[in-house]
Amino acid sequence: MCRHSHLRHRLHVAGIATLACILTSAAMPVLAAQADGPPVARTNDVVDKVFGVTLHDPYRWMEGDHNAEFQQWLAAQGQDARAKLDALPTLKGWQQALQSTGNTTLIHRMQRYTAGRLFFVRQGAQGSGTLMVRDADGSERILLDPATIKTEGGPASITLFAPSPDGSKIAVNTDSGGNEITRLQVFDVKTGRLTGDAVEPVWGEFAAEWLPDGSGFTYTQLAPSDQRTGGDLLQDMRVRLHRLGMPSAQDPILLRAGTGQGVNASFAIPSNRFPVIEFPAGSRWALGEALGAQPESRYCVAPQSEAMKSDAHWHCIAALDDKVQAVAIHGDTLYLVSTRSRSNGEVLALDLSRPDASIKDARSIVPLQGDEMVVGLTLNDAQMIAAARDALYVKVSNDGIDGVRRIDYGTGKVETVPMPLVGAASLFHADSNEDGFLLELRGWTTPPKSWRYVVADSSLHTLGQDQASPADYSMIEATETELVSKDGTHVPMTILHRKDTRLDGSHRAILFAYGGYGLSIVPSFRPARLEWVKQGNIFAYAHVRGGGEKGEAWHQAGRGPNKHKGVEDFVAGVARLSELGYSRPERTGLIAGSAGGLLVGGAVVRYPSQFGAAVFLVSILNPVRMMHATNGANQIGEMGDPRKASDFPWILATDPYQQIRPHTAYPAVMLSVGLNDNRVSPWETGKFAARLRTANTSGRPIWIRTSAGEGHGIQSSLGAEAAEFADIFAFFDAQLPAP
Repeated sequence: MCRHSHLRHRLHVAGIATLACILTSAAMPVLAAQADGPPVARTNDVVDKVFGVTLHDPYRWMEGDHNAEFQQWLAAQGQDARAKLDALPTLKGWQQALQSTGNTTLIHRMQRYTAGRLFFVRQGAQGSGTLMVRDADGSERILLDPATIKTEGGPASITLFAPSPDGSKIAVNTDSGGNEITRLQVFDVKTGRLTGDAVEPVWGEFAAEWLPDGSGFTYTQLAPSDQRTGGDLLQDMRVRLHRLGMPSAQDPILLRAGTGQGVNASFAIPSNRFPVIEFPAGSRWALGEALGAQPESRYCVAPQSEAMKSDAHWHCIAALDDKVQAVAIHGDTLYLVSTRSRSNGEVLALDLSRPDASIKDARSIVPLQGDEMVVGLTLNDAQMIAAARDALYVKVSNDGIDGVRRIDYGTGKVETVPMPLVGAASLFHADSNEDGFLLELRGWTTPPKSWRYVVADSSLHTLGQDQASPADYSMIEATETELVSKDGTHVPMTILHRKDTRLDGSHRAILFAYGGYGLSIVPSFRPARLEWVKQGNIFAYAHVRGGGEKGEAWHQAGRGPNKHKGVEDFVAGVARLSELGYSRPERTGLIAGSAGGLLVGGAVVRYPSQFGAAVFLVSILNPVRMMHATNGANQIGEMGDPRKASDFPWILATDPYQQIRPHTAYPAVMLSVGLNDNRVSPWETGKFAARLRTANTSGRPIWIRTSAGEGHGIQSSLGAEAAEFADIFAFFDAQLPAP
């Protein structure tokens, strides 16, 4: 996972052309020779001694970004799994139901309001979304349909965009095949034509940061391949300044992570952090950020005129130990959200006009009561604090329900903005050039509804982009309860079920969890999952430790040496579903992915008999080898450093691959992997599946589902999501016993 201030949520395999060649040539003889199953992975045990511990790694040969042998083996695994999935008796029914749902769904997201225009992405059943603009007269038109972009690595998608301050131009990030390596191009908004300004390669989470006068922008560029520490795509990034109309090759480096040309002594940044410079309107200060895969970041400031120079002197305000998760600037005031003194966060204000300004002098400005939270990363496009032109706006959460506080810049008066409905924010955004903010709320069974807060009448006005439900889900409700974990901790749990559900344990259930980075699972309207419930099944969420549902203390309670507690929470959720009568352990399947792979992987290898089956989605599964994986060094802040004697024991204890036990009966498993994934290396999935098969005595399936035209799933189309969940539901139907 990576973080960027634009998102406020919250991270190199060979291209498709290479895999297509493999599938049509070299892979075919292998498949012919193994017609009754996928090719068996060869073993070549590599033995390491690490801090006195002997580690066996029989599938080390699978590692590496351009490993032709592994790519061929993985492609064959995907073909075999596809054939088996296609033979499942309920697959066609799920495909029809989910495709019908997807075909009638229209989503609007990433809304931005600038200079009287509303910019947004409109997404239907096919494609990853089209960039639109609504002009001041209410008319809408297409600015960029990524389907018109020719790429060699798979379909193009828009990962981010940033309008210029006057709304006349827009900088758009587009990738290929979901790989999140983007080309950032500038379009003229009036004509829809390219201006000729383009920079690359840029990681897809980093948008252009426009200068206040719109004459150019800063961008966070990936390092050349020969300047990346350990060859890692996501190390040693640098911030460069592009002036419109100038050749991008001449763009100066303003900040750089790591060492070498472009490093600024006043703002040294480790190679595994991501530098960003923002130039907020209404302030003379620029904001420098060193971001990474953890909630807290480092923040420094410099005068905007100074920040445009390569030798700028930066005044660093917040270090990682200050536990600052978000910042905003207006005038000479820096606003910070910190968890150092309050686990649920507090909003601080600091006067930057003082030459010796220090976070120690910051004062709390937003009164908070009880369990109210101003922290908690989510996968939604929701800022924690947002500095608009007229006021500071703060998102305050309580038991998963979001509200907004308005803090007047002049008087400091704090007001609560009346909410139009009860829900969680899937959009909360303000811009320093504009008054008010954009807001979108949704619930577990309530589609998103979106508004713009207009200061003139202090009210929320609809954007006219409310998502309609593609089907009737009025028979479904959400029950909030708690599970009791192994150590006695009470953990929140959400259960989606039909209102007429009989509590006799007869239903198939899916339990989902994540438990990393302090990221919270908040109410979200997901028709694909609601279809599972509509058919009489259960879909539940365990809000395990390691997430942010109960503040930073909840995150710390499930990270590092406490990671096993999240696994225990997850498995205890299975028992809770049985205790309440919704299901039985043998009828319950687990789903998790990405960093949540450590949860579902830990559950499979430590508690294999306590649930019925498991699905892994693009999962981290071999953290002792993370320094050899793309995006691995970025994970140190959350997962520890396997090169340190202090961290290695608990990293090893949470490593699912290394904890597989021979001669053990494991549950049915399906592992999904995107072949263009640059966040989690596909070889982690390959190694885990191969070793699990060798150790397994249950005879139950271990399949690898591959997606050749996708990466980590960030830009998946609704059609791709429908296809994936049809496979998942059919797999669980086959593996979880019927009533």
